Amino acid sequence: MDEKDSKILETLKEDGRASYTQIAEELDVSEGTIRNRVRNMQEEGVIEKFTVETDQENVSAVVLAKLSTSSMPGKIIKDFPTGLKIYEVTGEHDLVINIGREDMEEINNVVDEIRNIEGVSETLTKSVLKETET
Repeated sequence: MDEKDSKILETLKEDGRASYTQIAEELDVSEGTIRNRVRNMQEEGVIEKFTVETDQENVSAVVLAKLSTSSMPGKIIKDFPTGLKIYEVTGEHDLVINIGREDMEEINNVVDEIRNIEGVSETLTKSVLKETET
C-alpha cells in the first residue's frame, strides 16, 4: 500500500459515497486507476466492507458482558445481533458492546437477545446520555 492508496482510503472513510471520478480528480490520476486500486485493496483485505451510517440511531447504550469461563469469545460473538460494535477487553468483563438504535425499546430487545445467548453469563447495561467527539 502506498501514499495514493492511503489517500484513497482517507477519502472513502470521510465520504463512502465519493465517486471514483471525484477521487481521481483529487489525486490527479485516472478513474480507472482508482477503480483498480480500490479493487486491489478489497482483494487484499485492506478494505473489508463499505458501510452506511445514518442518524436513525437516536439512542445508544453500552453493555458490559461476562462470558462463562469455558466460552470462546469468537464463537459467542457470531451469535450476536447485527449492527453492534463489539470489543474484547481485559478486566472484570470480557466484552464491551456499543448498541445504537431508534428507541430504548429496541435497545432493550437487543440486550435481551444478548442475555439469551449461550455463554453470556452476565450483562451490565449503561444508557448513553451524551456523546462527544474530540
